[in-house]
Amino acid sequence: MSWYHGVKQPTTEEYSMDAHAEARAKQITIHIDTQPYRVAAGPTLVAALRALTEPPVLAEKDLWLDIDDEQDQKLDPASTITAVEGMRFFTEIDAIVIRIDRVEYEVFERKMTGAQLRVVPSPDVAADRHLWLDVPDKRDVKVQDEDIIRLHDGIRFFTAPGRINPGQPDMANTGADGSGFSELDERDGA
Repeated sequence: MSWYHGVKQPTTEEYSMDAHAEARAKQITIHIDTQPYRVAAGPTLVAALRALTEPPVLAEKDLWLDIDDEQDQKLDPASTITAVEGMRFFTEIDAIVIRIDRVEYEVFERKMTGAQLRVVPSPDVAADRHLWLDVPDKRDVKVQDEDIIRLHDGIRFFTAPGRINPGQPDMANTGADGSGFSELDERDGA
């Protein structure tokens, strides 16, 4: 009569229905190139993710995991990741045109650190200059080397001297006594 202390053992049909309901409950939505896909939660082969798209992601293209506020991660096709609800992936990065000091550059990253942005121009942004994000109609933002900037077409940056001291004497013309006056100034009656 009883299977375990008065609890009726489930029939094969009931067990099968429970298994399907459980499997459906573990389905999550991920996005690849903005398109939603339903997959099982948990460990997932990257190769299986590549096969979800129609047509499947080509072998010569990379699949990337889009990580908010961090560098995106290129996924090895032979690896496994833990799929969780809302994960976002992308396959192709179109060139993004950015401007640094009014010069256009094409980059193929969606996010870059301040340090990476400093080496985009040739020559690199000098160490004695600061990099700034030009924010239209708002206060511009100083970009630190460790800052991660989400890039988009047309984003603008500029550089400025790292140290500006108005009113400070020019050290090249400072007198030997440190007075701020050179010998030339004294002869001119300054």
